[in-house]
Amino acid sequence: MKKLLFFVLSLTFIIACSKTEEKKIEGSDQQTVTTQEAPKPVVNQRYGIKSGVIFYDAPMGTKQELYFDDFGAKEVFISSIDLGMAKSKSIEIRKDGFSYSYEEGKTEGTKRAWYTSDMDYSKADSKTLERYKVKDLGTETIDGKECKKFSAEFGKSPILTWSWNNIMVKSITKMGGTDFVIEATKIQDTSVDPKIFELPAGVTFKEM
Repeated sequence: MKKLLFFVLSLTFIIACSKTEEKKIEGSDQQTVTTQEAPKPVVNQRYGIKSGVIFYDAPMGTKQELYFDDFGAKEVFISSIDLGMAKSKSIEIRKDGFSYSYEEGKTEGTKRAWYTSDMDYSKADSKTLERYKVKDLGTETIDGKECKKFSAEFGKSPILTWSWNNIMVKSITKMGGTDFVIEATKIQDTSVDPKIFELPAGVTFKEM
């Protein structure tokens, strides 16, 4: 079930990541990021607001939280699953060009190079747009916010996305005749406590 959920959530970012995952770090002739020195975030001023907190409802009763600052140069993504007998909470801290992931209650996590994504699919290159059949569907207002709306196709999994200030507000992915919906339930344009971006004490991160 976790693998299915991960696949559904990942679809939202495939187009954006395809633009940046092979992009060279400025001042380097290498395409792969080394761990000798933290690379700078690939995208400058990702979001249209400086800081905020977004709460989402996701498939299978999953709750998600996104905290960000410096227009998205730093962010924390929390995903909580409660299936009654089975509960889990995963945390991902993204900053300084790296992503640190771990599960609550565990003492080991992973560290990877972080390639930031862009929800404005109109900025993707023409080959990517053609490959995933991306269509600009104009704008649509959701909860008082004017959102950009796009459709795309990933094999047999078509997806619709809505974004506001380059922040995902809603996505619908169709898989096996079922719609998997991720939707923001609360968007707060507010400052964020900088302590949330600190790495937790007692957790060792293995570089991948």
